[in-house]
Order: sequence, then structure tokens, then C-alpha cells
Amino acid sequence: MLEIRNLICGYAGAVIEGFSVDVAPGEALCILGRNGIGKTTLFRTLLGTLPPLSGEVLFGGADLFSMPRREKAEKLAYVPQSHNPPFAYTALDIVLMGRAGLMSAFSLPSARDREMARSAMETLGISDLEGRAYTKVSGGERQMILIARALAQGADFLFLDEPAANLDYGNQMRVLRVMRDLAASGKGIVFTSHDPGHALLLGAKAAAIHAKDGFRIGAADDVVTKEMAGELYGVRAEVVEVFDAERGGHVKVFAPFLD
Repeated sequence: MLEIRNLICGYAGAVIEGFSVDVAPGEALCILGRNGIGKTTLFRTLLGTLPPLSGEVLFGGADLFSMPRREKAEKLAYVPQSHNPPFAYTALDIVLMGRAGLMSAFSLPSARDREMARSAMETLGISDLEGRAYTKVSGGERQMILIARALAQGADFLFLDEPAANLDYGNQMRVLRVMRDLAASGKGIVFTSHDPGHALLLGAKAAAIHAKDGFRIGAADDVVTKEMAGELYGVRAEVVEVFDAERGGHVKVFAPFLD
């Protein structure tokens, strides 16, 4: 269980104040908000790279900021928006880097590490990329490789920063489908997004960061509304129910309008 308690985070002064939410294994949390509102500051604090000004981030009751490096690697893995290595590593090499936090200093990847890396790639359906240069694959394939790297780490929670950014629509849906399946397998998922529809598609919890009145946190169906679209982004939108024939039920869809 990820427990965030009365978190205050920032640099010289508070940017985010009083943020509290729980995320259980198998759940997803989508953090929403306009540019400059504090999403990155909050995300860095949840990852343990920026100490909080006050409050707690607990994994299984243990304080994130006092965890040894190896224990932290077992609890959380990070998927960045983009990654530009200085060398043309193969996709397998990049995925193997997810094992680094669990290895002793100066040690080489073991047979077990390679097995975990290949298993992660197989889970995501990208085994065919194993020997390809990471710098030569498409944007969608790069994102899948980075998710495989986090999955190979074996962490309980995956933190993804704008995982669908800069991807075409098909690859966005592919990445979101993988995130949904990982949550269904028991992984905790925490991600930022500029698209409120992503929270609805995943059936996630949503944390909308508002400039004036703090946060609205709850089920995406309750948080992602036309009022939220106006308050957060200054746009008109409707949340409409459509029938999904494959699921045999109705789902909610975020539909913005141009003024």
C-alpha cells in the first residue's frame, strides 16, 4: 500500500500543501493539472528525489525517505517521459538497467537478471526488439522498452511521467492498455497526464490539482467532470456515457469542445 499523508512539498517554499491519498496494489492514480501547477514537484517527492517539507510517503508502512537504496528499488520503479542514452544500447541493455538498483556495486548482470529482463519484454510483447538499437526504434517502442525496464525491476509500484506524451493515438492506446493490464496483475500505478480522458479509460483514481482550492481526489468518474475542465484548463467539455459493445456496458468519455 502506498500512503501519502498531509504532504507538503516544494523548494524554497511550499508548492503543494496537504496532499493525502492511498493507492493499493492493483489500483491506478492519475495526477492531473495544468503546466506549472506543481505536478512535477509532487511527482519528484513521491519518487523520493525531492525531500518533503512536511508529511509522509509510506510504502507498506515504511517511510520512503529512510529506506535503503535496494529496498526503495523493490518498492517503486520510474518510467520517464523520454530517455536519450549517450550510446546506442540495445533494447535488452536498456531493460537490464532496471536491475541496476538491485545489484551490488561493480557487479555484472546475472543470468537471473537477464531472465527478468527478457520476461518483462515478453510480457509487453516486445521480445522482437531485444537486439535493436534503442536509438533506432519508434517513439511508441521506446516507451514500451522503458516500461519493460521498470517491470524488470520487479517493484510493487510503477510511476510513469506523462507516459502517452509525444505518441500517436494508436501508441497512446497501446501504452494505456499495458498500464491497465499491469494494474490488473497487481501492480500499483501512479502517473501524470494532461488528458483527463486517460483517468476515465483506466478506471483510475484521479487527483486534480487546482490553483485556488487545493485538490479534488477520488474516483475518476467523480473527479473528471465538465466543471473540472473549466477550472483546471479553462475549456468547455462534457463527460458522456457511451456503450462499449465488447464490455457489454457503458463507459464515460471526456469530450472537449473548441470555443
